[in-house]
Amino acid sequence: MKQLCGKAIKFIVITLTLLSCGATSNLWAAKLAIVIDDIGYRNKDDDQIYAMPKEISVAIIPAAPYAKQRNELAKQQDRDILIHMPMQPVGGQKIETGGLKLGLTEEEVKRRVETAHHIVSHAIGMNNHMGSAATADRTLMSYLMKSLKQKQLSFLDSRTSGRSIASQTAKQFGIHSLERHIFLDDSDAFTDVQHQFQKAINYAQKHGVAIVIGHPRKNTIAVLQTGLKNLPKDVELVPISQLWQQNKATAPLPFIYLFNNVPAPTSIAPYLSVPTLRGIPE
Repeated sequence: MKQLCGKAIKFIVITLTLLSCGATSNLWAAKLAIVIDDIGYRNKDDDQIYAMPKEISVAIIPAAPYAKQRNELAKQQDRDILIHMPMQPVGGQKIETGGLKLGLTEEEVKRRVETAHHIVSHAIGMNNHMGSAATADRTLMSYLMKSLKQKQLSFLDSRTSGRSIASQTAKQFGIHSLERHIFLDDSDAFTDVQHQFQKAINYAQKHGVAIVIGHPRKNTIAVLQTGLKNLPKDVELVPISQLWQQNKATAPLPFIYLFNNVPAPTSIAPYLSVPTLRGIPE
């Protein structure tokens, strides 16, 4: 009997150790999701993005000359695909054919979304290309989200404007919605992109999640090629769909909460330090 008890205890210890290791590499790791916009224009640059880990998501502009080919290749790689939908900016710059502009009727928005989805047929969601004016317009965003709801597509707000109500409107329609945290390459200078990539790592480590947007540019590609090989062990590269499935970008619950939703003693004021317990507030 003692031998059986001993073996049972040993088995439990080994099992808990393995579970603990798994939790460290998955549950505890900060999540870093990277979306590369403007895919479909330049084959050489796009090829370098597609050579990166499949966790890198791609946002394809429907009007781009190689949009259909990039859509199919990303599907073959089991890579997350977004429709990178051109939307009207405040500055009045021209946008690609089929983009969304203020004043469109609900039927016209629906038609343009359907056309874009026909081209980027394997997309699981959409994000905006430009759109500082469009994403701040409640009527246009309501039309858009209604169409996305019918297509069962999620939405990522690129946050090209602080006045954007896109994500808020998406949630009102029951659509899985997220917002971008960091732009990698507002400045194309190599050192600036490096700085932004490190900022994304720091943001993920602090908040548990970082959603990053970049573009298929020389310096962005160089920074990602090096940076992804040297990710900190506490940061995990994930596809954007993993965060959409959670409906919102939030850090995972502390380990002690996985089995009991009653607050740990160390999480209740005056926050007494108990060395044998994890989750001691700082």
